[in-house]
Amino acid sequence: MKQLILTLTLFCTILNSYSQEEQFGWQPIDTTVFVCQYDYYKRSILTPRKRDDMRLEIGHNLSKFYSQKTVDQLILSSTPEGRKIIGERTNDVFKRHAQAAAQGKSDAEKLLIMSKIPGLASECIVYKNYPKGEMYVQDAAGRSLIGYYTDDYIPQDWQIEPDTMTYLGYHCQKATCTWRGRDYVAWFTPEIPVNDGPMKFFGLPGLIVKVADTDNAYSFELKGIEKLNKPIYFNTKTFSKNYPDFEPTTRCEMLKKQSRSYKNRIRAIKRDMSRLGESTDDLDESMYDVQELDCK
Repeated sequence: MKQLILTLTLFCTILNSYSQEEQFGWQPIDTTVFVCQYDYYKRSILTPRKRDDMRLEIGHNLSKFYSQKTVDQLILSSTPEGRKIIGERTNDVFKRHAQAAAQGKSDAEKLLIMSKIPGLASECIVYKNYPKGEMYVQDAAGRSLIGYYTDDYIPQDWQIEPDTMTYLGYHCQKATCTWRGRDYVAWFTPEIPVNDGPMKFFGLPGLIVKVADTDNAYSFELKGIEKLNKPIYFNTKTFSKNYPDFEPTTRCEMLKKQSRSYKNRIRAIKRDMSRLGESTDDLDESMYDVQELDCK
């Protein structure tokens, strides 16, 4: 039986977020046909793999891919009660970190605790305009750049393989490609005839349900899909109150600043750990970089 699954939490979040999204000045630009829930994992400084809760909203004329966790955090921080909850959660993390340090817990365990500090997850939003053949991206590089750019609406050069599997009840087929400096393995299902997928991936004869690079630094896995009629919003403002407007930029400028931001963050963590007498041997800067590696 086909598992057209969307959790009750997801459904309630979607229903309850309509008014908040319009409250932030976001504009409806289409309505959904499907809403797909993906788990997004990436190699992280603080944990072996960092998880984010992503949504792919597929409409009649376009799609939008974004972090539901980031939207939820924004909604929570928009009220005094929500900001109080965020403060309490943050204080709780610091208390648990202090307890772990007093108990002599390992560096990895303490870093894992610190990774629970509330904050924005992925700030990248990808819009694919089907009729116009355009891709529009909003993203951030720390606070040094919060901007937008257009990207080439060109599908990855997929090689469809003979391998098949069943995933969430759907018959899926394997595809591979090399794209912007990484090798990828994807699985798509012709049973959902949608030429789309997570992030910037598309171009297969069916919805992409799983895709990951062969180094396992970045991966996306479909967790549920629902037929749903709801607005798709265009984010006219950023997630930052201090920097509310998106700046025009280019893909490579954004990626270069993100890469520098990652490296600076690792160096800062290394300095903090060294001051505390903790080992930094496992923090290899080369292990943490942007997804697209062709803008060095």
